[in-house]
Amino acid sequence: MFRLIETHIRSIVGSIPAAHVRDYDWLVENIDRAGESEFQSKYRAYWAMNAARLSSSYYQEYFGRLAAATDSMPTLGNLVGDLYKVPTHRNERQSLQFSFATKLIHMKNRRLPIYDSQIAAFYFFREPARTLSLGNRISQLESFHRFLRSEYVRILANDLLTASITAFRAAFLPVYFTDEKVIDSLIWAFVSRLRSGATREGSVIYS
Repeated sequence: MFRLIETHIRSIVGSIPAAHVRDYDWLVENIDRAGESEFQSKYRAYWAMNAARLSSSYYQEYFGRLAAATDSMPTLGNLVGDLYKVPTHRNERQSLQFSFATKLIHMKNRRLPIYDSQIAAFYFFREPARTLSLGNRISQLESFHRFLRSEYVRILANDLLTASITAFRAAFLPVYFTDEKVIDSLIWAFVSRLRSGATREGSVIYS
């Protein structure tokens, strides 16, 4: 899979919009404005939070946690559990928003990986069944996140995506992207290309 990314990096980088880099750099540079509506609007758009149709009370708690994280870093498990207590939808319905929790702690430590459906698909990880207990679901998701942390270390240590990381940086000249964030962007774009029919186009082919 990494060889495929390296081989087709021109196509993959070309599919990434410049706003992906520009908007991320803006968010990092303005993280101290987490309590302001402009920052929150851009943050929600960048991390695709609007599609989840979350409650205003959830956003209030979430951005309060983000602002507080600049002083003290919560553990991922505790953050996920605390955010779960806040209703996310009407009728006081709660939902587990693990992906958004990883994005919050990433903004504090940009070397931490991000969890979302694209990354999960790349590694063939299936989300825990909702029939499981909350603690079991969080435990499984945390375990996969720990795997991602060690996996990104392995990728960098073994130069598995060195050419692709270099190409990404040359194309976009990012200011605040760590190598781990570049890896996340490359995998996300790679999976997006496959899901949009790149195998049929012939621009990315499994062998």
